[in-house]
Formats: sequence, structure tokens, C-alpha cells
Amino acid sequence: MSASISPPVEEQRRLRLKDRTITPSAPYLLLSNLLDVGCDIPYIGPTICPQNGWRSLLSKEWVEFPHGKLSHSFDSSFHRYADRDVSYTDYIRWEKVNARNSGTIHDGEGLSATLHDYYNYAFNTNSTELGSLGRRLGRSTHGPNWENENEERIVKFGEYVYRLCYHSAVSIYGLKYFHDKSWWNKSQGGTRNLWDMHPNHPVEPGMAWYYLVQSSYNVDALISLMELSFKVELVNPLAYSSALIFLEKEHVVDESQRKQEVLKMMVKGGCDQTLLWTPLFQIKWSPTVRGDFREMMAHHIVTNCLIFLSSYYRFTRIGSMIFMVHDLSDVPIDMSKLANFVKWKTTTIVCFVTMVLMWIVTRLVIFPFVICGSVLTESYQFLVEKGKMDPALHEAYFAFFYFLLGSLVLLHITWFIILLRIGWTLVSKGETHDYSEHKNGEKQKSS
Repeated sequence: MSASISPPVEEQRRLRLKDRTITPSAPYLLLSNLLDVGCDIPYIGPTICPQNGWRSLLSKEWVEFPHGKLSHSFDSSFHRYADRDVSYTDYIRWEKVNARNSGTIHDGEGLSATLHDYYNYAFNTNSTELGSLGRRLGRSTHGPNWENENEERIVKFGEYVYRLCYHSAVSIYGLKYFHDKSWWNKSQGGTRNLWDMHPNHPVEPGMAWYYLVQSSYNVDALISLMELSFKVELVNPLAYSSALIFLEKEHVVDESQRKQEVLKMMVKGGCDQTLLWTPLFQIKWSPTVRGDFREMMAHHIVTNCLIFLSSYYRFTRIGSMIFMVHDLSDVPIDMSKLANFVKWKTTTIVCFVTMVLMWIVTRLVIFPFVICGSVLTESYQFLVEKGKMDPALHEAYFAFFYFLLGSLVLLHITWFIILLRIGWTLVSKGETHDYSEHKNGEKQKSS
């Protein structure tokens, strides 16, 4: 074993900028960074790490800079050379200075003045029951018995009315706010503006609130998906105990075998849709579960990871582009689902065709070839070669961004195949089946 002294982090960064080939691959960088951070934790780090550092435990070939796989260190953030966000305290202090310089008085006393200050700070400072409508429409179109037979549709109708209102409003705001932004305008540099001058892009109030609202919606969507997909029921523990005693008296002697038999009996007696059974409660699939639950759950997890990571690392410009292409294509999706829930066939077909065309343009062309293409081809050039980012930081963490963005592309392709299946069923059979809601299709009733 041998200790190896590596250059300071800033010197390492300078050498990596000079020769990109010395930068190890992402797994080694992430492992080195994890160990460096762990050993720097107060109280815990000095207890578990050697005095000479964790690299002293490894052989020279692993820790000798620059060719040792675990010899590189780097800051896992770039906040030391990023402009500090304006705090409310900073804002009030500057307001008082500006008032004094201009010969006016800053009135900071009283509730009205405080609320006025909060409003200006939030909006003028750069920093970083719906189902009842479904019931009425269904009854008017299909008669009074429709409501009793389609409770599942009514619940989902309410969900998609809310979605349509949200996606329409946020799309209109996005089109109005971002229409003149440089990263959407090829004549002004286009996607290179996503990376140029990063991480010191001004985050205007409009962008900050846009991100906050989108983040809130996507977290809520993840929670709502679980609420609509799962049902938790209490189990009578006395019934479980009685079944154990019954089998013990009958013929099953082995205790583990007896418990397995009881488990089979209780689950079978409850529902074949049981996911988890315990002597106290059981979790089942809900009747309102989506047919593409697994794909949608993966999509929500990936999306929320991208939202919080892009906000933390100040990639709000590219994040806003991803929001926009999703929201614009979600409007016809919501409309087609609402029309299909109440079985308005002609309206469903019109909305479906619009949805497919919008899906192709936004999610199969703009997202993979423009947005993801910029991540792959322009990010290193402007963040590292022309910017201030350490090559090791880019190498370590952009692999995770590549994985998340690639997952979204695969999910978009998967859903497009479902759309093609819906279209084929419509053309060949004349029936409207939403396979994203019902994996095996829907019951078709004659009007």
C-alpha cells in the first residue's frame, strides 16, 4: 500500500481541461467523489477514514495522478464560481440603499409595506370537483343508467379535466413567455444559449415561477398516480389466527407450510388482484389503475429527477424546453381521452389524429434530435471548453442526465407504439380502444 499526493483540485481541473484523455470514466469519478465527500463529513469522516486519506489504503496504480482510476478529485457543484442568488435580506438592503441614493424614503414598516416588498421580491427580482361534469355529459349522451355502470370512467374524467385545464394554461403561458427567448430562436444562436455563460444565466421571475408550478404539478401527478392505482384494505387478524388453528387441527403440521397455505387462502378469498397481503392489511390494484401504469410510473420518476437536478445545477433553460414539448403534446392527449371516456366517437377520432401529429413533432423529433442532440453535441463544448465546468464533473454527472433523457425517449417510443395500436384497431374494427388506460381494450356497447 502507498499514499499518493494529488495536486489541488483547481490544478487537477486545469490539467483535465488541457488534456481531456486523462479524465477517468464516470463510475470511477463518482466513487472517488463519494469517498472524498464521506471522509470530509465532520465527526464521521475522521473516524472511518485514515489520517492520510482513503487513497493511502490502495496501491499506487489506482491513486497516482493523473492515470490512476481513483486519483482524481473534483467539486461536485459549481457554486463557487456561480453568482449568488439574491436573498430577501439582500433585496431589502439594496432597496434601502437605492432609496437613500435617490433621496426617497423606503417605508419598510407595517404589514402593507412588508407584503409590497415580498411581492416585488417574488415577481420583480431575478433569482433563481371535476368529475360531476363527466356525470352530466355521460347521462346526456348515453342515458341515466350510464352513470351507475361507469364509475371508473367518471373518476378518470375528473382527473383529465384537471389535466386539460393545467396543460392548456401552462402551454399558453409558455408560448407567451418563451416565444422570444434566444434558445428557441436559431437566428440568435438557438440551443447553444442553453449552455453559453452557464451557470450565470439570469433566472427571471417568470422562469422561477414556471419551474415552481411545474415542479408542484409533477410531484402531485406522481402521488395521484399511486392513489388511482392502489387500494389499501384492512385484514381481520382474527380470521388469520382462526385459519392457522384450523389447519393445525386438520392435517398441516409444519408451521411454515401452514402459514403459506393460510396466505393462499386469504389472498384467494380476497381478490386475485392482490399485490401484497399481511395479517393486518393488503394492497390491491385499484379498478382505476392505468393500463400503462409501469410506463407512467417510470415517466414520473424520471421527470421528477430531471426537474430537481436541472434546478439544482441551474439548467432551467433546457428544463423549460422539455416542459414545453411535453405540455403542448399533452393538450390533445387530454382532449382525446375525455372524448373517449364519454364515447364521442367523431370527436375522439379528430383529437386522436391531432394527438399523433403533435406527438411526432414534439416528442419524436424536437425532443430527441434538438434537445437531446444539444446535450450530446454542445454541452461539453460550452460548459467545459468555453466555460468553467470541471471536465470530471461533466463526465461524472452527465452520464446520469444521458440515462434519464434516454429513458424518456424510450418511453415516448413505447407510447407511440400504443398509439399505433389504437389507430390500427380504429381503422380495422371501427372501435375506439384506449390501450393506455385498458391494456386489453374496452368493452364496446352499441349506441
